Amino acid sequence: MTKLPTNSPTDFCVAFIERELEDNRKKKIWMTRWPLMQRMIDQASNLEKVFNELINKFGYADKLAIPSEPERPNAEAVWLTLEHIWLSDDFAKEEFVQARTDRRELLKLQEDISELSCRLAGMLRRQSELYELSGFRRHDYQTAVDSLVQGANHNYLFGAYVKNELESLAYQYDLKYWPSRADVVEAIGEFEERLPIPEHVEIPDEVLDGRASDHKDFVLAFDAQFDELNQLPNGFRFSNQAMADIINVVLDLPEDKLILGDTIRTIRNRYVVANRN
Repeated sequence: MTKLPTNSPTDFCVAFIERELEDNRKKKIWMTRWPLMQRMIDQASNLEKVFNELINKFGYADKLAIPSEPERPNAEAVWLTLEHIWLSDDFAKEEFVQARTDRRELLKLQEDISELSCRLAGMLRRQSELYELSGFRRHDYQTAVDSLVQGANHNYLFGAYVKNELESLAYQYDLKYWPSRADVVEAIGEFEERLPIPEHVEIPDEVLDGRASDHKDFVLAFDAQFDELNQLPNGFRFSNQAMADIINVVLDLPEDKLILGDTIRTIRNRYVVANRN
């Protein structure tokens, strides 16, 4: 194993990324990540501040050459933070636009399911009432258990392991011990009504709640990963200018579109600090 250079943070990080890229190419994995990893290598001079802050914080810690166990957290911090950067093109605007659309649909479905369940439960109760009082004969009756059995017709495991036991219980206890079909349908609606606003597993609420913005979305999503229960160094933040450099390289922005550290400072102050208050 070739030892990574420790003469400068940039040389160390570039060598690290080169080694990871070469390994990925040999194994033919993470192919969609190769262009960004190569761009980080090619534009290493634009990421000097990023590499300096990372190594100054965690040292020249190589995940493949850890001399002692106490150094492992630092080695993982360097490795996973660099990986976080070359994975961060997932924070492109298109994904956030789709996530906002999906969440709106989920919320509308929750509302519709709740409303329709309430209406259907009322219709089922009215149907039962009419059969009981109007003199019309009901030729068959479906209980909540019957509904479960019928709904699981194509579920082999249910038929093999659950159906007989469930039907046995239905024979032991008459209808007064079981919820009606209307009760079950109503419970579905009540459950949907109680659900909180859906949370995305990767995209923070600040991104989904705010107006669309490539830079804002990227910063909030990138920073939020350091606050999640994962192996990234908890609470770590790149400086405003380093974060700007990351975005410029990751999004491959042209010279006339490059953002500055002041833009990142404004985003963090406006959205992050405001949400903490």
